[in-house]
Amino acid sequence: LPWQGSGSEPVSLNKRNGKLPVKQLSTEGGLFPRWRDNQTVEFGSGIHYYQYNTTTETADTFSVRLDVPRRIPDGTIALTGARIVTLDGVQVIQSGTLVVTGSRITCVGECSTSSADRIIDASGKTIIPGFVDMHAHHFREHRGYRPLRDYESAAYLAYGVTTNLDNSMWSQNIFPTAELIESGRMIGPRAFSSGDPLYRGDAARQNALSSFEVTDQNVKRLQSWGAVSLKQYMQPRRAQRQWVSQSAREHGLMVSAEGGDLAYNLSMIMDGQTAWEHPMSYIPLYGDVAKFFGRANIVYSPTLVVAGPGPGNIEYFFAETDVWRGEKHRRWMPWRQMVGHLRRRMLRPDTDYSYPLLAQGMADIIAEGGYGSLGSHGEHHALAPQWEIWMIASAMAPLEALRVASLHGAHFLGAEEDIGSLEVGKLGDLLVLNSNPLDNIRNTADIQYVMKGGVLYEAETLDEVWPLNTPFGPYYWVDDDALRTDNRPVNYWNRN
Repeated sequence: LPWQGSGSEPVSLNKRNGKLPVKQLSTEGGLFPRWRDNQTVEFGSGIHYYQYNTTTETADTFSVRLDVPRRIPDGTIALTGARIVTLDGVQVIQSGTLVVTGSRITCVGECSTSSADRIIDASGKTIIPGFVDMHAHHFREHRGYRPLRDYESAAYLAYGVTTNLDNSMWSQNIFPTAELIESGRMIGPRAFSSGDPLYRGDAARQNALSSFEVTDQNVKRLQSWGAVSLKQYMQPRRAQRQWVSQSAREHGLMVSAEGGDLAYNLSMIMDGQTAWEHPMSYIPLYGDVAKFFGRANIVYSPTLVVAGPGPGNIEYFFAETDVWRGEKHRRWMPWRQMVGHLRRRMLRPDTDYSYPLLAQGMADIIAEGGYGSLGSHGEHHALAPQWEIWMIASAMAPLEALRVASLHGAHFLGAEEDIGSLEVGKLGDLLVLNSNPLDNIRNTADIQYVMKGGVLYEAETLDEVWPLNTPFGPYYWVDDDALRTDNRPVNYWNRN
């Protein structure tokens, strides 16, 4: 709004139709607006910087690009003698070797170790793919500034999550964090996001998707930040949901959504959307519904920890054991996040909880050709993904539950060529377990090592054991170049 006057006298605002005479300067985002001088306003969005001259009514846009190296480990590591649950088909190798060179798997099964720089005897262990959490909210504690040793991110890696999609997350928080992780400056799962959600709204609301053009502008804004997915947050009109799906197809993005009732979910899938999160609370799920969704090859991520009628299923695990006493959990979770609800919790009969029936509905859809997905929702950091897997296994065999936790999530993300199973050419994302999850699914939490992109960590502490010998922290970054070119175990972090 061009402002007339010096401020010493009242200024009359000419209202037309009840609105101030304002002019929209951007259709694809604008943050931190400020006046550079009397006639130039500047603002930013993602990598874009904008300036607008109110006298000439012209705008200039600049893109700011910064390249930093992605950390790719040097050398070759071999894990020998382990049971390997590849999730490539139904293959389980009872005793084999897995070789990772750089960040990628180069051999699975019968492998020579003659070229390996490091050999770890994994006899008696079980190797499984890292978990893919497709409904995560764990970049919330610090707004706009992320500590380089952030428990919210690192804790998930310590418990086996190597990739996540944090949907409905503040763009200024998640995308810089994801880049810090990719460059090796932060430790945690590789992170993807929808950025800010496309919140529901009708034509009377300011945030409404009032036309395809407005919807497309919002989609391009989110994609410019780095979104790979759109979170369509229960748009009330079917046309709005169709606009989101159409724009996503045109820009090469996937669409995720907050699920609703049966009719709502049916309409989303019929209109081309391919997935939703949160459950349909109908239990049991009848066969005709499972067949429809299965034949459409949808992904159903029920987010079991917060799902269903009755009490939240996560409370089953709060009541089952003294969660707060776990030594590893106390290492990664602040006491303030455990002292209340974990020590004073409600005890109920097991039959009060709905997760077995909800998991069965997901299993029925999978049996008809659809997919499931792990979604911990950020409800209780780090342990919730484990609890999700255990609940999924109430309706299917442990091997199939592992498939949902890894391979199905990779499919949901559109990254199945890189992650989700242990195959030559895929990223070295894996867990080395001390006990066999095919015997007892709860053995997924018995982790000795976790590897992400070829970097191997002690799961208990996230101390790096390959290719460097580096403690987790709390340290700050010292020498980027040395980390990329050297294997010396010192001088990369400083205790001060």
